Amino acid sequence: MLIKNKNIRITGLIPFHILIIFISILVILIYFTGCASAKKYTLDFPDYNGYVNDYTDTLSAEWKTKTENLAQAVREETSCEIAVAVIDELGGATIEEYAAGLFAKWGIGKKDKDNGVLLLVALKDKQLRIEVGYGLEAIIPDLRAKDIIDDVITPRFKNSDYDSGVYNGVVAIANIIYEEQDKNLLPYSDNFINQPKREFSDTPAFAALIILATLLPWIVFALIFLISFLRSYIKKHRCPRCKKIALVIKTKILSSPTYESSGRAHVEKFCRKCGYAEKSTITLPILKKSSYSGSGSYGSSFSSGSSSSGSSGSSSSFGGGSSGGGGASGRW
Repeated sequence: MLIKNKNIRITGLIPFHILIIFISILVILIYFTGCASAKKYTLDFPDYNGYVNDYTDTLSAEWKTKTENLAQAVREETSCEIAVAVIDELGGATIEEYAAGLFAKWGIGKKDKDNGVLLLVALKDKQLRIEVGYGLEAIIPDLRAKDIIDDVITPRFKNSDYDSGVYNGVVAIANIIYEEQDKNLLPYSDNFINQPKREFSDTPAFAALIILATLLPWIVFALIFLISFLRSYIKKHRCPRCKKIALVIKTKILSSPTYESSGRAHVEKFCRKCGYAEKSTITLPILKKSSYSGSGSYGSSFSSGSSSSGSSGSSSSFGGGSSGGGGASGRW
């Protein structure tokens, strides 16, 4: 006869619910790893044919040549490399991902200086980015790159003027490099430049705020003093009969107080409105000696000082640079 023992346990086997959880986690990890890998390798970066690469045939031949010559001149005069890429769309990537990947593939800038800049324009996505190499991040920080996008490029793009938008964007980038190297700045192709956004610290409102902050404590102090004075004056000159502030007070000293004895004064009160009158004699308190015990004359505790003044007296191949991830993006 077989006896079933319910207490017998088979060791060495994984419980079913733990196995299910383990398989689920494994499937999730494989899924997300596959998605990340797919995303990484779906971007197909084009090859460059020069400094200015228009894969959409948007730029006219004249402006493309003009911008190409400008980028060539910047490289010859400064060794910095400016590349332009006008693409149709980003293919599901962000503008930052595409710009970093394209920058790395092309190797914009000198390898030992990383002094390259990429202007990327995605027409259908209406996005653009200025990607800056490691070596130029100090002179073209993110905020300055953003100013170029907002003040120079996107105003023209909004009017579908992609030719001058790209060209003047390159001019703005080149001028920052020229300014750093004490070279003559380049003119823009037209006067269509947005007024630069002024910092709040440069506005009249900021100056007014500083003045207000400086004067505010004194204004508050003056208001407190004025309110206190008015309350005291009103309380003292309010007529007890008609309650109007019309009480005239005259005080006549009968005997002045000293450090040893009190004094006496005659007080007359008269209301100009209702004719109320009151006379009284008050006692003046004994004078108190000052606690000051310093040596020297009392009124000259501040020393006077004197001041004196005086006098003293090629080809368009890139150099293998890399991006630092800096720059700015925008839309139009």
